[in-house]
Amino acid sequence: MIASLTLGTAAPALAAASGWSDTHASGRVSVPADRASIKVCDGKVDNVAYKAVWHNDNPIDARDPFEVRAPQGGCATDSSLLGSVKVFKLCHGQIGANKKVTWNGCKAAVWPGGR
Repeated sequence: MIASLTLGTAAPALAAASGWSDTHASGRVSVPADRASIKVCDGKVDNVAYKAVWHNDNPIDARDPFEVRAPQGGCATDSSLLGSVKVFKLCHGQIGANKKVTWNGCKAAVWPGGR
């Protein structure tokens, strides 16, 4: 899965002392400077869904890769007791009539934990 996170064009994500973030339309993902958690938000109630796919820096964590989905018009947070956020990407998709999401794509990976 790490290999799939590195696919895509290199796009600069916002990096600052406060952490790392990325956006797509009304979706956003953020990781604080300590890399202890990840938060994904959907700023609009519509037919677009957002999720963050991420890995931590502990290779033995059985849940890896992780996924956290934002509720429509809200935010969701995830973390791991066994490590810090190493890499993440923001994904977007369309919500169908059956409430299932067809994921359309993801932004380029952001590496707050270094490569």
